[in-house]
This record gives sequence, structure tokens and C-alpha cells, in this order.
Amino acid sequence: MKAIGADLPTLQTGQLAQNDLNAGLPLISGLQLAEPETSFTQEDVLELLGLADDEFAQRIFGRCGIQRRQLRLTDEFLATTVQGRTLAIEDQLFGDSVRAVDALEVDPSELGVVVSASLYSLGGPTIAHRLVDYYEMDPSTDKYHVLGVGCASAVPLMRLASQALRECPGKKALVVAAESMAGILMGARPDDTRSKTVGSAIFGDGCAAVLIEFPDGASDSSVDGAPAQRSPSIIASKVHQIPGTLDAVRMHLTSEDSYLHLVRELPEMAGDGLGGLVDDFLGAEGLGRGAVDHWLIHPGGRRIIESIQEALALSNEEVAVSYDVLAEHGNVGTPSIFYVMRRTLDRCQPRAGELGLMVTVGPGVTVGLLLLRW
Repeated sequence: MKAIGADLPTLQTGQLAQNDLNAGLPLISGLQLAEPETSFTQEDVLELLGLADDEFAQRIFGRCGIQRRQLRLTDEFLATTVQGRTLAIEDQLFGDSVRAVDALEVDPSELGVVVSASLYSLGGPTIAHRLVDYYEMDPSTDKYHVLGVGCASAVPLMRLASQALRECPGKKALVVAAESMAGILMGARPDDTRSKTVGSAIFGDGCAAVLIEFPDGASDSSVDGAPAQRSPSIIASKVHQIPGTLDAVRMHLTSEDSYLHLVRELPEMAGDGLGGLVDDFLGAEGLGRGAVDHWLIHPGGRRIIESIQEALALSNEEVAVSYDVLAEHGNVGTPSIFYVMRRTLDRCQPRAGELGLMVTVGPGVTVGLLLLRW
């Protein structure tokens, strides 16, 4: 197994000074993705859901900024209810989790904390418990499973993992965000609300596995799978719930139907007041928006990205990664922002000292902010 940070150039004086600046901060030292092999165009999904002749659905599917998305979706699957899919979905979530964790090539004995999450999960034991058992980790490994936070999960997940890791010196934390948004998709019905159609237009399946650690001393490191890239340290984080917005994003689950209800005003809710929230967050660190080199914006849909872009006065170039992730994967819920982070690492190759700001939006309505420094 190749050690994290192996085969990297010798540190220069400036790099050592930068590492001193990051000393004592949690480090994101690994990031890998896993997703279904089956990919669908928007036209494919319209056909599967019985919406190919629906003019409203055609407009929504065509305007949401998505070209393809990865889903486990068949006619047979759609013929079942969400309750009848439980075992299959749990197995899919766990299978994707294992593939993502395997790609990290981490020694399970090095893990002291495991945190897993999905928008919903009808089964037990949890993904975290199953991972501890599958990899034969120490039975006393700290484990948590988070439900219902969805697209806003990344920030609280990394906060939780970092806090728990402080009680496990010398260990690493594993964060697994797994999502089967296909699990709540249902075929069209005569009495469907427009909200169901909107929810069906944007979501995909996917999984991300992330390693977090507190490195010893001033040493360089790289994100797993990309030896030339530096790992970012987590400088600060914040989770803000917007008052009066609980009904904006909610699960609609009955014995006959299921979908994710999204109100039309959600993008405006996400953008309203965001500029001030970000300014206060950065200001607490003595920074302004101009100090941010990389903007990691939640690819929740075209209007979500546009609303955040307008609220923060960002250029098209600054949000290009988020638009590309949306176009190629859709909104994959819980792991969405990790897809943006992976693409940012690969395309932008952040340099030592550069800053990144992660902005997530999910149920609640909750805004997550995470400040990173490479």
C-alpha cells in the first residue's frame, strides 16, 4: 500500500512556513468517489418515469442544467414501493461505500472514527456499523450515522469527524456519504404535483469516502489518488439554519408514492442573506471574499448555483466546476460537494497557501460553510 504523502518533492522554506500555519488543524488527506455504472440522459429518465409526453416535465428536465446522471433505475425497480426497495437500497449504499473506501487504500487499523450519512435509510445496522464489521476494525471504533441532512451534510459530517478524532490521537477518521436518490423515484401518476416532477429532474446516485487526520509536525501530504496535489486543512466551519424554511425541502413518503418535495422558492431562500453570512464567516478569520481562490458551490440545480453566484457576486469561471459536476452527475445529495471538491482538485490543482470556501445547501434549509487552506 502506498502511504499518504509518499513520493512528494522535498519541502521548501515557504512550504514549511505554510505547514506551520496549518499545524493543529484537521487535514482532508483522502477523497475517493464511487457511483453506479449505469448513466442516463434526461430523455432516458423522462421515458422511464412515464413523463416523455409531459410538456411541463420536458421543460423542467431540459432547463435544470443536467445532461447525464448516474442512477440505478429500471422498470422493475420503479414497479416497487420505497418500502419494498429497502434491502436492495441498503445493499447498494453499502456496496458503493466499500468501493469508495477501497479506493482510499487506507489501513483499517489506522481508523479511530467512522461517520456515515445518507438522506434516508430504512435499514439497520447502519453503514458505519457495517463498515467497521466488514473491514474488521477495532470493535471500539467510534461510529456515527447521520440521516436527513442531505445536500448540507458535508460540513457537519467533517465537523463531527474532526471533533471525535480529537479523542483518538494518532488515528484517522473515515467519512462516507452514500446516496441512492433513485430509491425515492416513482413513475408518474395522474395526480402528481409539480414538485414531484421537479424533484425527479435533478437527482442522481453516488458516494464519496473522505479521510481526515491531524498530521504530526510540519509535513507535506497529498489527497489520495492524486500524488501531485496538496491536501487542504480545515480552518473553520459553520452550519446555519435559515428560520422559517422547514417545509422547503422535505421527504414525501407514503405506502404508494415517494419523492423529495422542493418548493419553487428554494433557490431564492438559499441566496437570501448568503452574502452577509459568508462575509461574517470570513471576517471572523480576518478575510474577505477576495481572499478565496476556489469556490466549491453546491451543484443543487441550475437555479441554486445561479442564486449563490448572484448572492456572492461570483464570475462564471468561479462556479464553472459546479456547473460541470451538475451537468455530468446531477445533484447526488449527501456527497454532492465532494464531487465538486474532487473536480476542483483535478482541474485547478490548488497551490500551497490558496484558500477554498465550500458552500452547501440542504434541508432545513441549512447552509454549510467550510474554509479550507492548501
